[in-house]
Amino acid sequence: MFKYFVILFLLLLLAQPAFALEKVSGVVVDENREPIEGVNITIDGQQMNLSTSGEGLFSIDLDLSSPRFLTFSHVSYQPVMIKAVAGKSVQVVMKPVVYPMQGITVSAERAQAGRSPIAYSDFTSDDIERDYMLSEFPLLLETTPNAYAYSDAGGGLGYSYLKIRGFDDKRISTYVNGVPLNDPEDQMTYYVDLPDFAANVKDIQIQRGIGNSLYGDASFGGAINIVSGGLEQKRQIILSTGYGGFWDGGEWIGDMQKQSVEYHSGLIDGRWNFSGRYSRQLSDGYRENSWYDGWSYYFSLSRLDPRVTTTFTLYGGPMRMHLAYYGVYPEKLEENRRYNSQTYENETDNFNQPHYQLHNTIKLSDDITLHNSFYHVHGRGYYETYKTNRKSTEYNLPARFALDENGDTIDVRRDLVRQKWVEKNQWGVSPRFEFAHDKGTASLGAHFYYFESEHWGQVVWAEEVTNSIDPRHRYYEYFGEKLYFSLYAIENYQLTERLMLMANLQLKHQTFNFDQTAMGAFDGQQYDLDWTYLSPRFGVVYALNDRLSLLGNYSLSFRPPTDDEIYDADDPDKVPVLDVASEKVHDFEIGANYIDQRQSHSINLYWMEFRNETVPEGGIDDDWHLVTINAERSVHAGIEVSAARLLGENFKLSGNFSYSYNRIKEMEVGESIFDNPTDWGWLEYKKFLYQEKTIPRFPEYIGNLIGDYFTDRFRFTYRARFVGLQYVENENQRELAIDPYMVSSVSASVSFGNILTVGSLVFSVRLDNIFDKEYYATGVGVGRFRDRGDLFAAAYIPAAGRSIFANLKLELN
Repeated sequence: MFKYFVILFLLLLLAQPAFALEKVSGVVVDENREPIEGVNITIDGQQMNLSTSGEGLFSIDLDLSSPRFLTFSHVSYQPVMIKAVAGKSVQVVMKPVVYPMQGITVSAERAQAGRSPIAYSDFTSDDIERDYMLSEFPLLLETTPNAYAYSDAGGGLGYSYLKIRGFDDKRISTYVNGVPLNDPEDQMTYYVDLPDFAANVKDIQIQRGIGNSLYGDASFGGAINIVSGGLEQKRQIILSTGYGGFWDGGEWIGDMQKQSVEYHSGLIDGRWNFSGRYSRQLSDGYRENSWYDGWSYYFSLSRLDPRVTTTFTLYGGPMRMHLAYYGVYPEKLEENRRYNSQTYENETDNFNQPHYQLHNTIKLSDDITLHNSFYHVHGRGYYETYKTNRKSTEYNLPARFALDENGDTIDVRRDLVRQKWVEKNQWGVSPRFEFAHDKGTASLGAHFYYFESEHWGQVVWAEEVTNSIDPRHRYYEYFGEKLYFSLYAIENYQLTERLMLMANLQLKHQTFNFDQTAMGAFDGQQYDLDWTYLSPRFGVVYALNDRLSLLGNYSLSFRPPTDDEIYDADDPDKVPVLDVASEKVHDFEIGANYIDQRQSHSINLYWMEFRNETVPEGGIDDDWHLVTINAERSVHAGIEVSAARLLGENFKLSGNFSYSYNRIKEMEVGESIFDNPTDWGWLEYKKFLYQEKTIPRFPEYIGNLIGDYFTDRFRFTYRARFVGLQYVENENQRELAIDPYMVSSVSASVSFGNILTVGSLVFSVRLDNIFDKEYYATGVGVGRFRDRGDLFAAAYIPAAGRSIFANLKLELN
């Protein structure tokens, strides 16, 4: 009897879990409460082959004696995790990965058609896949409206630059996942320090005009918002290798190479995602002595919790490249288009700048979300140059004396090799609260950062004193500290069904502490500066219907001077100018957007009224940097038009056109007159008045036309770019201007489908400047000379001739 009792007891124990199961059910919907079919459901990280029905429904029997968590994932939506609750039907709302018909990542930072009073353009993941093979970000984005890009080396790698609406990189704010990329000292964006980063970018949005306060910094030309991969990435290994090069005069003159390996884990255990990439890039460059050698890395780790999402990202990569930023006189370019006067073998830039980011999103309630971003940027490197005929005292070297023809003692000049070093650190945090309410959304946020840097110059070789020079002989050093914070509030208010209002107020404050060591010819300067700005912004969007909307906005913004505009601290002949004015601009814009399933159109008109804009004064300094000055009044105005239409099911035609009216309204400048560009003998100093002059170094008009044919396995794209007249100096001399030109490129890709059931093989090729057009990418007025009637002479950067790059990619799923 006891034996039967034990058997019965054991059977009851084994059956016990069945009696503890409880039903968990519900529906998965999108933001419009439409059901989502085929959503994958993971239980405590375990794949159970469960998914939602055609009506978005799910029903699961679970043991809830301990907490259980369900993760819902879909390739088109952001993953969601919830805690299982029995006894009631739950509604799971999933947000799309991208905005419908825009292909751009869903986030508060992103402008939307029909809802945002901002002129913007989207560069989607599909555009990146179509256009990116081997190039820096500016060249990738050159087909966006009113944007102009070029590179020093003429090819895809090396120093490259992007201008929008006539503004250089200093007035364009660039962000990676909401973290600022602009250097706090000179406000430039060094895209060369982001090698191959586009391989991990989901999409890019370019907002033109004064930037959104969600980002914190002044941006007059626009804000570039780059987003890297997220939790929805599928499991994949990608192996890639590419090769290409340049032609000049029908001859092959240089190689380009790229190899990379990339891994995406997909969603592991319903909550973890890992991505990583390693790349190597090499280029001989189009110009002589313009090679590039760099490698890059990208690492991302994300965790999903019921109300919290956390992502850590690390990216960067050391690079070494030969410098090629000096312009060339036209006479020399006629002899050799590839000429580069920087011929010293080790005239190189050597730099490494890793970026560390930690992003955290907490859903405090159904209506309130807290976003936090923490970041650290560390940079260290130097560039080396060969200098001729230099004063010994300028470099803190022993003087070398001799007698001149009059019997007077002089300090004999000498040749030398110098290095300019920098080491810098930036720590920042950006908290932001988002509030959803019945009439729209509101944001309250801040941005704080602390920045420190050390700069020093050292002579590594000098004529006749090499043996006595310490290997780290310094001739200048200085230290900088900056503390920045901004506070902002934004309200997007749906006044009526068709009328959306936007109000934005931002307070910014920055302090700058500078300390220079007294050394040799440098006296040792110290100063402390601070700036405070209050910037308002107002906008309105009126939706005529679901497809057509009108917009308008007004903004006021300011930009403090860069460190070099205050004091060129590595030039012993300069003194600090502590009263440099901040730039101030009033921006007025109106426009319209039309978008439906098969086409999109937009038009935008803007008028930007400036005081104290930093513009070229005329001439260059010893390092071929532009000498600048503040114009009393200037204007940037223009029109921007873009359109895209799907013709049939496999062909898309898109394009844009912009006309820019960039004028110096009033500016008086004192400029030096030299003898001629050969010996630069100084003669006199004269004043010049500029009125109604075009601000140089930006085209009058820019047009782009893209024809894109695609099927499941094949794609062919043709691009035509039309660039208008570019003046290169303030007098607007037509004979020195860069003539209008048109340049074309084509690209094609073919997928060979499933390879041994494990992945696909994709072959891509791109041919740039297919008609081998000879033109200048940019130019600069180098100075005024008596032998030219007190007018400017100019030097130019040549664009590359025809080039090709082919890539083979194996995608293992």
